[in-house]
Amino acid sequence: MTQFSVPSLESLSAPVVKAGKLNVASLEKLTAFNFSLLQSYSDLSLARLKAATDVTDLASLKAYGESSVEVAKELGAKLQADAKAYADLLAGVGAEYKDLVKAA
Repeated sequence: MTQFSVPSLESLSAPVVKAGKLNVASLEKLTAFNFSLLQSYSDLSLARLKAATDVTDLASLKAYGESSVEVAKELGAKLQADAKAYADLLAGVGAEYKDLVKAA
């Protein structure tokens, strides 16, 4: 007669537990990244609003306009850097999932 072995609950649930922990860790990374972006862009927006409220005459309007051009350039560079950082973060998370699948 053939003997069958029954896998333990631990061996069956281990990949699910690992995946769950990876899900939580990935969510923590993505959440932290998104909150840092929110803070950064909120700070920029508030700074620009405050600068706009300092406009009182033609000279200050000209200065505000000139500074806005510089801010727009910096913002463009920041957006590119943030997009790359986000893509790198997602690639890292994807690699972790691939490793998990290979190990299972």
